[in-house]
Amino acid sequence: MKSLPRPLLLSVLIASALVSGAGTAAAAPATVGNTDGDGLTVRARPTSASGSLGLVFDGRRVDVSCQVRGQSVTNTRGFTSDLWDYVPALGGYLADAYMATGHDYRIPGVPDCGGQGGTLIPVSQFHGQANQGEDCGPAGVVSALLAAGVTPRGWNASRPVTAINQARTDMGYDPSWNDPNKFGTNEGDVKRALARNGVTATVVFNDLNRALAHVRGGRPVVLAGNMVSLPWSGRNVPHFLTVAGYDGDYLVLDPASQAIVYRASAATLAAYYDHDLGRAGVLL
Repeated sequence: MKSLPRPLLLSVLIASALVSGAGTAAAAPATVGNTDGDGLTVRARPTSASGSLGLVFDGRRVDVSCQVRGQSVTNTRGFTSDLWDYVPALGGYLADAYMATGHDYRIPGVPDCGGQGGTLIPVSQFHGQANQGEDCGPAGVVSALLAAGVTPRGWNASRPVTAINQARTDMGYDPSWNDPNKFGTNEGDVKRALARNGVTATVVFNDLNRALAHVRGGRPVVLAGNMVSLPWSGRNVPHFLTVAGYDGDYLVLDPASQAIVYRASAATLAAYYDHDLGRAGVLL
């Protein structure tokens, strides 16, 4: 759910929580090099055939949040690698063959980019806590972190509400008190809670194509919309859910619905997204 300056979410539904953690992640510094002044293309996916998101040039320092195997790339010095580095600040992937990371291959402590083959963990927002009807934002933070391979602060698979309350706390709110003048959480709150977990996120408005390309590239998105357009819901409620992966369908974790992985088309997500309190995505 959201709130000022773009109010969000009230949800009502049953749910249960699921399971199983993941390793903690840490961003690692890296520097672009060996492009001979041509620059390195930021890609939407870990392949040079995917869309360009811009250029970065030799000497540019970036923070890598995860790495994934993709297309093999040979740099101007003849070094070949199939590793790609995801840079949240750029919203895309850089070919590791052009990156000075201090390591020949994977960076120790940096996880594999999640969302496309790992276990997705549906996290319900409903556990009887004071703000459960408005906790789709905090629950979305928890499920998105797990999909990205990051263990959320306070995570306990047998008691997910602890991590949900921690996310609400990380947003700057008291999870034990439902403020009648403050409903839900907004995109900035979601970004703030992710940052407290060491994850840099980008808020994107009115650009669903970018958000979905981000998911197809292997990283989750917390997406704002309205449940009325979801075929498994139909409730007229502004909402956050997590689009956690892609395998031909988009894999959706909805904290206000059943604790399962839903499958959705781009058209379904477009209908969900295109509402007054939607049209926003938080890209991990």
